[in-house]
Amino acid sequence: RQLRYSGMMETIRIRKAGYPIRHTFQQFVDRYQYLVPQLTVNFPDAKQASGVICKRVLGDQSDYQVGLTKIFLKDQDDQKLEEVREFQLTRRVIIIQKTFRMYRVK
Repeated sequence: RQLRYSGMMETIRIRKAGYPIRHTFQQFVDRYQYLVPQLTVNFPDAKQASGVICKRVLGDQSDYQVGLTKIFLKDQDDQKLEEVREFQLTRRVIIIQKTFRMYRVK
């Protein structure tokens, strides 16, 4: 009974289904919003924004699930999101460095 109240039974059921990665919608949007331009402007609802991120980055063939309060991902989908996020952040850091160096030289 204690496992049921603490949510462990649901966690075990979800993991057995093959979705070990789960984020609340707001956490997901906060982490991956930079992957889709103008995301928070066009989709202020975190649940909609999470779906848009998954569709645009992972594609329609991906196997993710949108729940009532969380989004559930398989390992390979999480890895792909992290790779794309890392690429985007690195690209933006390089632009900032380039701009800073340009102004420093002037």
